[in-house]
Amino acid sequence: MVGVILNLAVLFAWHALWPQATPDALFDGSFEWVQAVVASLAFIARWQYKADIIKIIAVCARVGLIHRLTI
Repeated sequence: MVGVILNLAVLFAWHALWPQATPDALFDGSFEWVQAVVASLAFIARWQYKADIIKIIAVCARVGLIHRLTI
């Protein structure tokens, strides 16, 4: 069970951080720095400050929406 969840997490992170990548070219395209920073800050907020996960998801969604609308 842990292996399945870990595999899904790695696959999701790969698709989020390298959206143009393909199975043939694993790290092709540009690296998405905004997603990496948001994910890192969400991890720190949850692990260090024990923030509520629903609030973290809401803040991350807002940041993602603002980023998408401004580019």
